[in-house]
Amino acid sequence: MDKIQEHQNLINYLHNLYVTKNADYGDSVHDTYEKYGLTSFLVRLEDKLNRARTLSKHTARVADEKIEDTLLDMANYAILAVIELHADKEKELNSTNE
Repeated sequence: MDKIQEHQNLINYLHNLYVTKNADYGDSVHDTYEKYGLTSFLVRLEDKLNRARTLSKHTARVADEKIEDTLLDMANYAILAVIELHADKEKELNSTNE
């Protein structure tokens, strides 16, 4: 296995998943972040971590639910959290420059 190529494939998959879900749900992650701040992502990540922990010990009862999906969701949430933090820094920088 070429790990570098696999990493690129996963990044591409995550990006396409984000685009698709954003089209379906709108920017609901941003809206929740606006209301609750970073805590909104920490709660989502903790929910996914708990799910991953459960799936690592027991077979999923939901058809087609894989631990890989949960881990990839965690990765996407972490990336989205960083995007929101960067946007906050940019807003702060712009407001101090005005």
